[in-house]
Amino acid sequence: MESRTFEDVQHARAIDAPPNLTKADESLQSSFVTSHGTDGIDPTSDAAAARAAALISGLLFVSMIPVTMLVAPLKELIAIRHGAGDFATHAFMSINMIGAILIAPLVGARADRPAQRRRTAILALAVDAVLLAAMALAPSLAVLLTLRFFEGAAHVVAISQLMALAASWASPQKRGRAMGMAGAAMMFGTACGTRLGGPIWHSMPGWTFQIAGVISAMAAFLVLVFASEPRAAQSEAPAFPGIRATLRENRALAIPYAYALMDRLCVGVIVSTFVLYLSDIGQLEPGQRSRLLGLFLIPFAALVYPAGRLVDRVGRVWPISVASLVFGAMFATYPWFEIASLPVVMLLSGVVSAIMFAPSLALTADLAPPGGRGAAFTGFNVAGSLGFTMGPLMAGGLFAWWSANGQTIDAYRFTFAVAGAMQMACAMATLPALIRLKRSGLTR
Repeated sequence: MESRTFEDVQHARAIDAPPNLTKADESLQSSFVTSHGTDGIDPTSDAAAARAAALISGLLFVSMIPVTMLVAPLKELIAIRHGAGDFATHAFMSINMIGAILIAPLVGARADRPAQRRRTAILALAVDAVLLAAMALAPSLAVLLTLRFFEGAAHVVAISQLMALAASWASPQKRGRAMGMAGAAMMFGTACGTRLGGPIWHSMPGWTFQIAGVISAMAAFLVLVFASEPRAAQSEAPAFPGIRATLRENRALAIPYAYALMDRLCVGVIVSTFVLYLSDIGQLEPGQRSRLLGLFLIPFAALVYPAGRLVDRVGRVWPISVASLVFGAMFATYPWFEIASLPVVMLLSGVVSAIMFAPSLALTADLAPPGGRGAAFTGFNVAGSLGFTMGPLMAGGLFAWWSANGQTIDAYRFTFAVAGAMQMACAMATLPALIRLKRSGLTR
């Protein structure tokens, strides 16, 4: 089979003359070229594009802080203040994901039009600010969960549009590093928000929701002042009417979406079942558990951008496939390691996760139509939200089923083995399609 380089296809798209492909590759590329047209990147200097991408990454960083501030004082905010039981307290951390899954695609589809992404991000962040602040005044748990449902949708719409803006500024040859920078900013924002939540509650108890709302409003103002769209994006053709239509025209997007779902599913297992494992089996205190999670998160955040530069050099296919296989194998064996060895295991897991995350973002940017990048990244985030919702539910069900007839440690081992095997299966199942995409020149 004749293979084509990524640069060949990008050049052919620019002059509207597709390269000669084999029949096996033509069917894959035909819908892609038809829906993408030319890949209108603003003809500004690389330096200007880099500055714009860096600014947008900074905005993503700020946008992640308010929602992750709610994690540390979760018990005080929900269980104690509203008298919520265990299920309702856990529901607060998942109902926002359900809101994102159901509402964000509808809003994102209408917003993904020429010159609309910046305005949509501003509006979504402003709505997010109002909903967060309103949670402080919620008279009942039902009202609180309703506000949280819509807040999740607003937040995912905002970050999806900002991610689409970052992709719009990147040239095809530098999308990996641009999306790596955006991913790193999001992870650092998550780390900072998680770390700030506890001290803010300790210093100003009862003001967490209001402060989160103020930060989200500040993010909306910063987007208004600093974010911009490249000139080419303002002349893009209107986007497809929603994620489903985008997937129909760009079926290969299902691959990064599958990775988003599986990666976030494993994260959902980490923040639920793994934390319980550290408490039940490892007998670790909350501070010790937080440090272990930090050892995973910090290298993850620090290395997403270098990983993005790496995938611009070596391509997306092998980093995402090999790293997913390695991570799945490590994840499956977490309960087999001695507790004293887990710091090293978590550090390595963070490194491998960065190598997985950067190419999935770059793949989405490569395969998304220029006029539909907002819809494409909304789909990516919705897939991630679905995985994050599924992870704790699946792990809880597996653990309960196995522990009913066996020892607790065996139930933990079984649960992690299933989740790790699913991650590895995703890598093996998608590898042939990824190789075809690379040979067709649709990705690097």
